[in-house]
Amino acid sequence: MTLPHVSEDGFSHAIGAIYEAAASPDRWSHALEQLRGLFNLSSAAQLTHNADRSEAAGVASGVDREGHRELLATLFRDSVFHKRKNVWYAGQVVRSSDLVPNRVFHRTRLYQEYWRPREMYYGLRLTIAVEPNGVHHAINLFRPKSTLGFQDPDLALARNVMPHLQRALELRRRLHHVDMLASAALSALDHLPHAVLLLDQHGLVMHANAAGAALLSIGDGLRCTHGVPRAATQPADNRLRSVLAGAVGGSGTIARSGAMHLPRSGGVRPLALLAMPFRQETNWSLARQPSILVCVSDPDAMHTPSNRLLAELFGLTGAEAALASDLLAGEELRDIAARRGRSINTVRTHLSGLMAKTNVNRQSELIRLLGALPRVGRRSDHG
Repeated sequence: MTLPHVSEDGFSHAIGAIYEAAASPDRWSHALEQLRGLFNLSSAAQLTHNADRSEAAGVASGVDREGHRELLATLFRDSVFHKRKNVWYAGQVVRSSDLVPNRVFHRTRLYQEYWRPREMYYGLRLTIAVEPNGVHHAINLFRPKSTLGFQDPDLALARNVMPHLQRALELRRRLHHVDMLASAALSALDHLPHAVLLLDQHGLVMHANAAGAALLSIGDGLRCTHGVPRAATQPADNRLRSVLAGAVGGSGTIARSGAMHLPRSGGVRPLALLAMPFRQETNWSLARQPSILVCVSDPDAMHTPSNRLLAELFGLTGAEAALASDLLAGEELRDIAARRGRSINTVRTHLSGLMAKTNVNRQSELIRLLGALPRVGRRSDHG
């Protein structure tokens, strides 16, 4: 880079700050401060807006925050730069005076009400990207009238910064996509009725879904000690360590799934645990990765679809949906009739309608059908 008026340290610090902002958008203020020092600016702004400028967002450095918000909400949309139908393209570096002559611009509301009171006289726009849907990503740089305007060396410096701005934007897009997928995946795990734990290669818990956190907090059958899942008895704990070690693999052994029972106190039936190797992505570079997926189910816990969902799935009446829930819970027809205060013939009539609507011929087929339905937490049933 042959830019004699710029220090290598100043350039490096500014570029580093730009990539920091890509990883943490709240760091854009710091990045703009670095650009102000690099370009000898009075102020700078990071901006994202749609094609007609009706929606705009961004942060600024060197100007008052409220004024910048007011700009984006009012003057920005009717800006002369927009009305003159300038052509914007990715990688563009252009002075404000090349877009709109000063003699025209200085008579506009934008200049009189926003630029001039804040000693913004010279402007330089760096258009980072223009997306197919018309969304623009840009950086605006400003200098006061008391300084030189943006000269050829400044434009050359901006063009050297531009590829880093574009890479940072692409990095931000990828991180946002990963964050979105991770958030969706963890949210989906929270809807499952079974306890799900993600462990690293050392057997430490990296994440527990809502049911998993609740199970560990109770500590009956499975607890967490210093981040490590532990069983209630020594023999079960030894078996648990062996199952988890098998799911990790290593030392020439192939990772494999394993299962076991976890005894509980008070004569309660044991929990069922399944540990599976977590699928590894070859392009992951994180030092600590999920390595084991652990699912724990309670045989005494009932996870049946709500009556409303059963009614919606098969077009059932309220009585038929209630009967379906009772059957799935393992109740017999006579017990259901007695508990609900109905005759056995009435319950059998409801069963006949239920079987017709679910297109099955035997009660065993009905139970198998109902048992195969997705089992999710109550929060997704919305009642």
